[in-house]
Amino acid sequence: MATAERLEKRKAQQRWTDRTGFLVERDVMVGAYSVRRLKESFKVSDNLVNRAWPVRIHEPSGPAPDVQNNHKFWDLYDLEKGRDAELSLTNVCNQVIHSWIWGFAAGEDGSGLDGIFVSSDKKRKKCLYFLSIDMLVDLFRSVGEEDIYHIEMRRDETGEMKFTRIVGRRFGEARADTFELPDALK
Repeated sequence: MATAERLEKRKAQQRWTDRTGFLVERDVMVGAYSVRRLKESFKVSDNLVNRAWPVRIHEPSGPAPDVQNNHKFWDLYDLEKGRDAELSLTNVCNQVIHSWIWGFAAGEDGSGLDGIFVSSDKKRKKCLYFLSIDMLVDLFRSVGEEDIYHIEMRRDETGEMKFTRIVGRRFGEARADTFELPDALK
């Protein structure tokens, strides 16, 4: 939650320093890792895991990025043209965590943070993603405010227990449905 709040405040920030850049990168990186870790620990609902998160994709416009030019991503991708797309929660987090290209996008007047440009080591030759701050704030806030209230598990054919359904809601919201314990568990 605190990460979402800090990032939201960066949208209106006027003064930027090297430390500001470090703090934003830290918040986004730690936030993405935390979300992915919670997802892998089955502490995020199926609803959020399966939700499509909006991004913008930019195609390469020149040579493939390498260690000599990855900091000049604006020369390597067509930032004027992009297409809207959606990524899964896991893919958004992986693009951030494995970012080989990382850059900030400021507002039209050069102030305030609009989003970040990222591309993982695996995707860098194919595309550059723009992740808006609004989307990242929504993602971090949605996961941070979620209350898991129902989990279903079953054993697979090998006898290993697997999660089959995880249901959550935002804290304070009424449950959409109720679940009763089977008689054997009462």
